[in-house]
Amino acid sequence: MPTTAAKTVEARQKQAAAAKRATLDELINKPRSTTEFSLYLGDGNGGSTEVTLKYRAIGMRAYDRLVAKHPPKPDQRADGASFDMDTFAPALIAACSVDPEISPEQAKEIWDSDDWSRGDVMVLFRNAVELNNRGLDVPFSDRG
Repeated sequence: MPTTAAKTVEARQKQAAAAKRATLDELINKPRSTTEFSLYLGDGNGGSTEVTLKYRAIGMRAYDRLVAKHPPKPDQRADGASFDMDTFAPALIAACSVDPEISPEQAKEIWDSDDWSRGDVMVLFRNAVELNNRGLDVPFSDRG
């Protein structure tokens, strides 16, 4: 017969396990993921200013529709691309931008600007892609 201390420990373990278990309602009502990241804007004099941007995920179906709207050109497709980087990237940046809000035209202007390096615009694009492709952080159990 278990002791009172053993019963208490067992009850706490069961309570802790139940507290970590998600409910269907929590999963159904999960808000879209957001992320904030920093970008360093050069000032033209060798210095830079750090700014923070906020993105919100657009959802699986919206992401797939956006990819479909920007098919790769034949040469891009031959290289294995699933979208046209020069049209999809600005569209995704605009779709995800919350603060500041960036229109598709503004995102395209930034993407095509001679003042932005490939690395700079890729920070904007990479953060949007990572946000939209990040999954729920659900650890696998011993059952798979």
